[in-house]
Amino acid sequence: MAALAVPLEPSTELPVASREDDAPESPSTGTQNVFRQIAIKPVAKTTGQRRRGSREKKGGGRQKQVKKLNRQKYLEYKYAARDMLADPGVPEEHRSNLLGQIWAKGERISYEAALEYIEEKEAEGILPATVAADLQRFLRRLETRR
Repeated sequence: MAALAVPLEPSTELPVASREDDAPESPSTGTQNVFRQIAIKPVAKTTGQRRRGSREKKGGGRQKQVKKLNRQKYLEYKYAARDMLADPGVPEEHRSNLLGQIWAKGERISYEAALEYIEEKEAEGILPATVAADLQRFLRRLETRR
């Protein structure tokens, strides 16, 4: 039994942990290795689904073309329509309103909206049938697609 026993000697070595970011200390205390490489973690790419929310609500692209009144012919419209509305059958208090409303609906909404407005005023008795027909015929010459 005595032959199997091995005497233990005190060891002076400490267990060394293998870490890459620990630099060996320089002879002067309190300094670091300035040439040590810093490990850079790659940033995970985002798929973009999280950021898409604000862009989905935006409209855009090419709009469908609608028949509207040609803006370049506004002066022609203004003088010709004023002459047509000078008919004694059109009450004077409605003339300027009709002139502006017909152009506004035809320019902003559509050509058909202007024709419907003329028919509506004819049904209300504000426009005589002859003046309404003349205005509708005249507006056909001013339409364009945009």
